[in-house]
Amino acid sequence: MKFLVNGVETEIAPGSELDVIFMSDRLSFRTKDGAKTALVARHGDKTWVSFDGDVFEIEPMKAAKGTAGGADSGQFFAPMPGMIIDLMVSPGESVTKGQKLLVLEAMKTQQPVIAPFDGVVVSVPVQKSQQVTDGMLLISLEKKAD
Repeated sequence: MKFLVNGVETEIAPGSELDVIFMSDRLSFRTKDGAKTALVARHGDKTWVSFDGDVFEIEPMKAAKGTAGGADSGQFFAPMPGMIIDLMVSPGESVTKGQKLLVLEAMKTQQPVIAPFDGVVVSVPVQKSQQVTDGMLLISLEKKAD
């Protein structure tokens, strides 16, 4: 999954030795050497992380104008603050076009996230019953090779 960290393109690979757990105002980082936490502040799709005395500005990579983005890219972001009320898949799982992946409840309306193509779940950085913020990454898919 690609992010901009302080304006520099950075990739956090699924299955790497870094496990990140999202909490309401903190991130927990777990590695083979132990665990640490970081404070988090969010506004829109930007996130600031204070970790070991340094502050990092993190934002999801956006598709360039004129290119396919959003669902076509396989990355789904929360359109507004809400709560994950159902989560039907996990990383590594194969999905088919039209399959329901998760349900976000926002403003008393349930918004399902549906797979736009056959693929594999790359990451699910949210959990059932988790509050999410506007612009937060909900799920990332990768297309299956034809």
